[in-house]
Amino acid sequence: MPPRQLDSPTRAPESRPQPRLSAWPRPTARGIGLLAASALLFWLAPTLGQRDIVFGASVALALPLLALVFVRVRTPKLTVVRRFTPETASAGSECDVTLAVQNWSMAATPAATWSDGIDSPASHELPSLPAFRPLETDAPRVHVAHYRLRPQQRGVRPIGPFVVTLSDPFGLAVRRIVIGSTNDLVVTPAVDVLSRESFRLPNGDGGSQQSRRPTGAGEQDVIARKYQTGDSMRRVHWPATARHSELMVRQDDQHNDHEAVVVLDDRLGSYGSSSGRGTGARSSAGFEWAVSLASSIGLHLIDEGYRTRFVSASVDSRGQARDEAVTSAAQLLLSAALVTLVDDDAPYSIRSILADSGRAAGELPPLFVVVGDLDDESVSSLRRAAAGASSAVAFVVVPDQTAAPTWAASLHDALVSAGWFVVICDVRSSMSEAWESVGRSRVFQ
Repeated sequence: MPPRQLDSPTRAPESRPQPRLSAWPRPTARGIGLLAASALLFWLAPTLGQRDIVFGASVALALPLLALVFVRVRTPKLTVVRRFTPETASAGSECDVTLAVQNWSMAATPAATWSDGIDSPASHELPSLPAFRPLETDAPRVHVAHYRLRPQQRGVRPIGPFVVTLSDPFGLAVRRIVIGSTNDLVVTPAVDVLSRESFRLPNGDGGSQQSRRPTGAGEQDVIARKYQTGDSMRRVHWPATARHSELMVRQDDQHNDHEAVVVLDDRLGSYGSSSGRGTGARSSAGFEWAVSLASSIGLHLIDEGYRTRFVSASVDSRGQARDEAVTSAAQLLLSAALVTLVDDDAPYSIRSILADSGRAAGELPPLFVVVGDLDDESVSSLRRAAAGASSAVAFVVVPDQTAAPTWAASLHDALVSAGWFVVICDVRSSMSEAWESVGRSRVFQ
């Protein structure tokens, strides 16, 4: 799911959420020390016969108790609005989180510390926020706080909630207050930029090989459209940008009917045990690398002007049609961020995937599959698909390329004999080198 659009921090929210208490007030180490000292003084007072000791013990006992009452009564009415920059993060890259905090109480808040779930710094200063006077302003003054995330795992990550830690002036008691809820941050897979010169794809109608890049087209063949999020800056049409005073990108009208299909094997059995079978883990290094490679290929094809289909069992189960073309890099990355390993042992059928596209047998578009260990029925499906595809490339992900399991050699031979060009990869392989190895073969020369 995409990250939720947040309200402007200067606008009053429609509802003012009440703070949720995450814990009762508790004494700090200093407060516990005073309580222990009070107990000791009460024990010594009868022994020494000093009434002044009882007074000191009473003060030592009263201060922590009063501090606990103080932090329990002080409940600031805060709201927080959270924004991400960029709105979707890439695995391994930094994402800035901006928090807009407002105090809706008619009393100023005390100075405190804050954190934002497990991802933000554990302790950050939150200054005293002024009181809200509804007759003077429409909304309280906004305090803006920042921190940075570096998510390592793709997917949808809940960020938050915002936690304020209040303390009394003497530091004898603290209380944690949870403000608001969480926001979802979409983390897309890490991708590589693949070489544009590696090889040229034949078109989906079985015609001659041709480059899909717009740079070779004449100016009369190029149309310009408004820039959309995810478009490559290499496709910027500068004359049209100057003419319209807004960013425009090139779009080849004569090539916009060409398609390509990227299939990601996301079945649990394909990335399970070393034998390729068994339960396995819900995520693995091999599967994450496969997602990154499939995403890199899809982005490359989109940049080359292809209408690209990104197919996986888990994305389909979330409601995306199997024949739905991805028209922008942002759409493809969002689909890739949502993929998960699924308990689906049904074999892949390339023909059924493309059944709704209206193509007859022998007119399949270029196919790229990123797979793990495949069952015999899936292999048979891929063998049949290769016969009708203008190009067919399979990237087989194994646990260790230097000691590839026996099923990898068998799968390699079966697909090669059916007309697929096969590349064996593991998590230590370079995605760019794997892609360039296809171009170095004579199949695409």
